[in-house]
Amino acid sequence: MDWSIRQLLVVVICCFCSSVNSEEWSLTNLPPERLRRNLTSLYFEDGRFLTGKFSHLRHYKRRIRKHVPMPPVITKQAPSKHIVDPRELIVIDCEATGSPEIRYSWLKNGRELDVDSDASISWSAAPNSGTITIELDGDNPDKSYEGKYQCKAANHRGTAVTNEIEVTITASPLFAFDEDREITVPVGAQHVLECLPILGEAIPPPNIYWTKDGSNPIDLTERISIDADNNLIFANIEEADAGEYSCRAEYVKLGTIRIANTLTLIVDTASPRGARAPSFLKRDINLPPVNRGEDLTLRCITEGLPTPEVRWRRTSGGALPAARAKVVGTSLVIEEVVEGDAGSYECTASNSLGKNKYEVMVTVNAAPYWKTEPEGQMLAPGDDATILCEAAGTPTPEVSWKRNGEPLGAKHGLIRDHHFEEKLKDQANRRVSGTTLSLSELVKDDSAVYQCIARNNLGTRITNAYINVVELPPIMLTAANKKYAYVQDQDAQLHCLSFGSPKPQITWYKEELLAGDRYQILSNGTLVIATVSTEDDGMYKCMATNKFGEEALQAELSVKRKTSIATPPIALEVKAGNEAQFVCVVDKDPDLDLTIVWLKNGAPLKPGSRITTPVLGTLLIKDTMSSDSALYTCLASTTRDEASAQATLSVIDVPEPPLNLQLSNQADVSVTLSWDMGNENNSPIEGYTIQYQENRLMPGEWQEMKVIDGRDTLTADLDLNPWLNYEFRVTARNKVGESEPSDATERYTTPAAAPNAVPGGIKGEGTEPTNMVISWEPLPGLLQNGPGLRYEVRYREQPQSRRRRQADSDWTVETVNDPNGKEFVVEDTPTYTAYEITVQAKNDFGDGPLSDVVVGYSGEDFPAAAVENAAVGDVTPRSVRLDWDPISEEDVKGDLKGYKVRYYDEDDPDNVMEKVFEGDEPTALIDGLTPYKNYNFTVVPYNGKGDGPPSSPAVKASTPESTPGAPGALRANVVDSKTLDVQWEAPLEPNGVITGYTLTYRTMPGPGIPEGRLGAPMEISVDDPATTNAKLSELEEQTWYRIELQAKTKIGPGDMKELETSTSDPAPPLKPETVEILDTGENFINVSWVPAKVGPRPSQFYVEYRERDMHADDVVVNGTNSEQMWLQTESVDPDPYSETLQKTIDGLNPGTRYQLRVVASNNFGKGWTDIQETTTEGESPLAQAATPVGRQGWFIGLMCAIALLILILLIICFIKKNRGGKYKVSEKEDALKGDPETQPIKDDAGFGEYRPRESPDEVMAKPPTGSIPSLAGSDKPGSETDSMAEYGDADPGMFNEDGSFIGQYGADKKQRPPEEPTSPAAFSTFV
Repeated sequence: MDWSIRQLLVVVICCFCSSVNSEEWSLTNLPPERLRRNLTSLYFEDGRFLTGKFSHLRHYKRRIRKHVPMPPVITKQAPSKHIVDPRELIVIDCEATGSPEIRYSWLKNGRELDVDSDASISWSAAPNSGTITIELDGDNPDKSYEGKYQCKAANHRGTAVTNEIEVTITASPLFAFDEDREITVPVGAQHVLECLPILGEAIPPPNIYWTKDGSNPIDLTERISIDADNNLIFANIEEADAGEYSCRAEYVKLGTIRIANTLTLIVDTASPRGARAPSFLKRDINLPPVNRGEDLTLRCITEGLPTPEVRWRRTSGGALPAARAKVVGTSLVIEEVVEGDAGSYECTASNSLGKNKYEVMVTVNAAPYWKTEPEGQMLAPGDDATILCEAAGTPTPEVSWKRNGEPLGAKHGLIRDHHFEEKLKDQANRRVSGTTLSLSELVKDDSAVYQCIARNNLGTRITNAYINVVELPPIMLTAANKKYAYVQDQDAQLHCLSFGSPKPQITWYKEELLAGDRYQILSNGTLVIATVSTEDDGMYKCMATNKFGEEALQAELSVKRKTSIATPPIALEVKAGNEAQFVCVVDKDPDLDLTIVWLKNGAPLKPGSRITTPVLGTLLIKDTMSSDSALYTCLASTTRDEASAQATLSVIDVPEPPLNLQLSNQADVSVTLSWDMGNENNSPIEGYTIQYQENRLMPGEWQEMKVIDGRDTLTADLDLNPWLNYEFRVTARNKVGESEPSDATERYTTPAAAPNAVPGGIKGEGTEPTNMVISWEPLPGLLQNGPGLRYEVRYREQPQSRRRRQADSDWTVETVNDPNGKEFVVEDTPTYTAYEITVQAKNDFGDGPLSDVVVGYSGEDFPAAAVENAAVGDVTPRSVRLDWDPISEEDVKGDLKGYKVRYYDEDDPDNVMEKVFEGDEPTALIDGLTPYKNYNFTVVPYNGKGDGPPSSPAVKASTPESTPGAPGALRANVVDSKTLDVQWEAPLEPNGVITGYTLTYRTMPGPGIPEGRLGAPMEISVDDPATTNAKLSELEEQTWYRIELQAKTKIGPGDMKELETSTSDPAPPLKPETVEILDTGENFINVSWVPAKVGPRPSQFYVEYRERDMHADDVVVNGTNSEQMWLQTESVDPDPYSETLQKTIDGLNPGTRYQLRVVASNNFGKGWTDIQETTTEGESPLAQAATPVGRQGWFIGLMCAIALLILILLIICFIKKNRGGKYKVSEKEDALKGDPETQPIKDDAGFGEYRPRESPDEVMAKPPTGSIPSLAGSDKPGSETDSMAEYGDADPGMFNEDGSFIGQYGADKKQRPPEEPTSPAAFSTFV
């Protein structure tokens, strides 16, 4: 058919469909573009025709429904049990979809309901709705409207029906009437309060509960329960149960509560019932079956005293369903029962007197329900259809079928449709086999709605499944050339949503047909590629094909590298206040942008001043606090995928202080302290510390009392001391540290008592030979237990025999009344005598316990005698044994500690050595001596006081000869290529008379070769001890030798000295290969070098050095230029075992530049290294000398010192001047003593400064009485004051009392007139 004809058919069909309800028609001939526009909201999956799968296609629905015929599909219906309130409208829902328009009708109790002719029934005003509304008289509802309703929705493609909807009008009947009553029950007895029956059937059943005294519903417990008859049952009555009880019925649907009569319970406490084992008041033995979906209540009504403990368990059929089972009081409630809950259940009631149990069998029935519910199918002519309808229920439901709401006929499973004219010619294609309806070779007339009906004695269930037969070529509903973006290892999905009838077959291609385990095509055409990789990039083609045509679709797949967390953050535990940093390293595709977001407990974390992300992937939290503890997630995202990793942050801190401190069990010297745990701050508490403070002895000082380990120990029994005022507090500790202290408890005061402790540290020691100090540790204030503490000291000489104890009356008793006293001195004791000592503490409330007897000693004296008969025992070259007679106990004068042996070598008498031998053994072995020496020995006893006298006379001993020590320096010089001159020095430790030397030499492959590879030994004996060299001739050229040398005495050869050397050419050695300056200081240079590894062997090395002027090319030596003057260090011997040698040059000048070179020498010459230069640290002496004197430190310091000294002298002179100068005239007066005219006046009244005020006339009128003493304090009879004739013309009154000239310092030198007398005190200078 050409394109123009197709367009014409579209117009005709559209017009036809919009004007009439025509018969079925085909879409096969519609143009593909038109079909695509009209069918984009249709989705063909498993033969079902669905709509609205994609939100962006929903605007096509109306157009599709207008042009594509669809059977009715029920979308909304009322519940099968529809209980209604007559005061409200009865709304019975029924809605369906389909095309063309749906026609609705209703059945009531299986008969047609004429909705339009009943004034109480009306159709819903909503479009396309079959819902009806029934309006009743709320006061007198018409019960005729109760019944079973069923809605039918039909169009020319079929008829769908709803389930039967049973409408019931609610009822809330009253309780039967009875009078209020009083009931008296003994305490402890079991009792049942009966609930009155309800008069009539309640629809729906009410909620029954009991109240007491009009309050809220009574809570059900193991003691109080409600049985199936709604009676309130007490397992035992308690006194608190007395009150007014009423049974109530709550009708939730109507919002109504009915109240039965009031029962007043009176509890009789006079005749209580005794304890008894549990028993069951009622047993649910014949429990009726429970329906699936309802709640099951199994009651276990018990009585007993004590109240029985009730436990439920399932004894068959498995465990209790934990998610749906709960125990309410003594009843087991299982919500929404299923068939699997059937079985045996056991209730066990037990108390301290026994146990009882019983079993109940549960049977579960089930109204029909669908295991497999059939679904609508859109098929093409010629297809086969199968409708599977699997129902379950107990009893097993029967399944039947209907077509368009009418039963199927008998012929081939078909009954004639009474509402539609059917063509019977193809009835043979429909067959029913149990739960399966099969249709073969479908034709358009097979389009219908088929009903599957499941029925048992508990109910009926109906479901609809349509068969819609249409013809349609494949149409692609997925957009073409769509691009899909994935990352590696994801499962990619490429969509190919198509529509067609029959359902198109989907195939996918990428250059060729895709096949294999990695490729899966879903029923909706989507291609799933498992774990994609970059090799899966490229273009793909989807082909949709059915018998009416085919259509292709292309799609592009792009695969990038997967985003992953290369380094996840790690869990952190930090102390509060420290920083926490999470690092999250992400691996991603370089073409994708990365975003990292941090989550805290799953919520995005907002950065701030304290929480920052300094770089991508790093989360930094400063000044951490407890609230920062959380689970942190690093969420790394690209446009294609995301990856995440989690880590916990635990901010730990010291715990919060304990809370609610309480004191209990209070006794005289004990109390129990309890507390509550504070916040642990993310670190478990490890223990507690109890502290106390006592305000009488130690106010304000908290002391540790008890340490408790463990988190959950929250009480402590505390032992207290008498006569104290306690206050307690507690700290908690964890691994971070210790908390702040808790709040303190109230004060707790203990009464006074006698001491219960003895003083510690009791001992007796003498400080002098005639006393003994008895000392002890005084009781601390916490142990004094009361006022008036004192110490009673008892002592006596220790009896010489334990068999003869002295009587108690022999004790000397002394009292020390000072509470802090700690010693008592016993005077006039014999020297070092044993005493028995006890100390007892007492106070005003009694005596404390007596201490154990302690043995003390009076003071020691120095040993009084020297040891006798000291003699030499065994003598070896290096040791001497001495023996002597011990001194007597009386001469020890104390506790003998041991003996000291003092000795010296007669060659060195000033070097006296001493060895101490503890204990009282009268013998000593003095080792470490030198052979072949003469020693003097003395023995000294010593005790705690000190040393006694040495033994006399000294004991002499000579150590015999021994083998000598190793010879001194051993070296070998090359004489020629076959001769070595071996030189050595005598041993430093000859240990006797050296008689000669033995020299052995032998060849060796090289230095450091083991003994087994040496050549045959050659020996040279040197019998002259004065000879210290030997020549080794006829040696092998360029060969290594090991030389061994031993000195000899008459005892034998001594220690060996070894040298490894080699013969070489008779030529100067080569210069060292490498010279390095290792270190430089102010006065030293450390130099190392590497000897030449080939060539003639050097016999020694040394370093030559000289100063060099930094400003000239010549070398300066002692102020003059020189090119030859080199200084040299001490020599360094070759060492075949060391690759490098070094030498330190000492005694250099600081800040000076030096030239140096290393010299290798032997008998034939020297080899010099190149000159190296370096400068010592510090300031050069030449630089110091060049500094002008005025700028040098010593000169500036000297000038400052002189200036300071002058300043001090000036200050002294100034002070002297202000005080008046003193100068003595005693020498002058002594010279004038012979002249009576010049004798000084002797005034017994003292100096003018200290006598009463007198006028000048009175002073002059007094006769001379002697000289005036000077202020200098001289006792000489002469005067310190010169005569006026000698020292000036001034008036004598012008002299001050110290003899100084007043006129020299005064303002007026003239004599005052007589009428103006002036006291000498007026001119006195007070200092």
